[in-house]
Amino acid sequence: MILVIALSLVAATPLRVEKSDSLLARAERQLRAEESRLIAFRRDLHQHPEVSGSEERTAGQVAARLRALGLEVRTGVGGHGVVALIRGARPGPVVAFRADMDAVPSNTTDPVDFPSLNKGVRHICGHDVHTTVGVAIAEALAGQRAELAGTVMLIFQPAEERVTGAKAMLADGVFDREKPVAIFAVHTAPLPVGQLGTRPGPLMASIDVVRVTIGGNGDHKALADSAVRIIRSVSTTTREAALQGNALDDALVSDAVGRPSDGGGRMVQGNISSASADARARAKQTILAGLERLRSPGVDLKVEYEDKFAAGVNNDATLMEHGNAAIAAVLGKGSTVTMPVAPIVFSEDYGSFQERVPGVLWFLGVSNPEKGTVGMPHTPNYVADEAAILVGARAMTAVILDRLTNP
Repeated sequence: MILVIALSLVAATPLRVEKSDSLLARAERQLRAEESRLIAFRRDLHQHPEVSGSEERTAGQVAARLRALGLEVRTGVGGHGVVALIRGARPGPVVAFRADMDAVPSNTTDPVDFPSLNKGVRHICGHDVHTTVGVAIAEALAGQRAELAGTVMLIFQPAEERVTGAKAMLADGVFDREKPVAIFAVHTAPLPVGQLGTRPGPLMASIDVVRVTIGGNGDHKALADSAVRIIRSVSTTTREAALQGNALDDALVSDAVGRPSDGGGRMVQGNISSASADARARAKQTILAGLERLRSPGVDLKVEYEDKFAAGVNNDATLMEHGNAAIAAVLGKGSTVTMPVAPIVFSEDYGSFQERVPGVLWFLGVSNPEKGTVGMPHTPNYVADEAAILVGARAMTAVILDRLTNP
């Protein structure tokens, strides 16, 4: 989904440094040795982007790289999903990292020296970076299995842009064999390279979907117009205010459109977005009550209400606290910042994993003010500075090792 990050930030206080220094130091040396090859891997993905549900080549490249490291690899999980395990020789928990792989339709010019070769498709949301960070974690830890306590699960997810990939992987049993105690992720953002941002609790909104099918007798268009007005009426702020970061955590934006249905009637679909479960519950009650009043003799009115079509992102506060400390230990003071809730008209399906396993998503800075490049996802001039790959890999490797060694 589109991500637009409000830029009002508060520096987070670094916390305790963990005890995985020797293992982490070796992992970092491996990452630095692999940096140029990781950048080349990312550029290959960038030049061959694939939209949601079509990530066959991307998944193949990922699986081949992981198998070359001697990892256990499953493919075809929930579509083109890939899952790899780094099993340590010492006992310990399972900790997961998720990376999404899909790109988005875009006909704008790619402003880099390695532009997309697939016409009409581009990586302008940074999933090529996320995927490369996941591969980098594998490169960092595959050679450390003799001393690794526990198992690292790497999840490469398809179809995030359609908000279907996480649910498909879960339905396909991604956690049936091994269930992690925590799951982590990053998403590129217009923060400067070297900085990561997050917050405890709600970070991105949940999105509910209501679908109304109208048939039978009566003026179908008039009924559909009334349904649209009912759904839109629950908004407590405007889309424009949300985009500008002026909406409160409990604000709600709803929208709906009507169109003719195949059966000769009308269909209305609406989205209801908020980071507040209470706000969404109140909106649901108001919408369902309003739609019920549209019923009359001879009118065929079918209403479907899907809670959490997009689960949003809700970060575990304790995991975030320990994770920020681990990041600060490797990247330095000021490397983590506290974000506001992201604009509520946008979401992420990583939250579907968080509904099963506690976790944290960090926004990974990819902008480079000195070069004049900005990594604002889903904008035509999106550019991710490639130095962010090593930053993200170092940060997430530290977070994973911290969770493995500090229950």
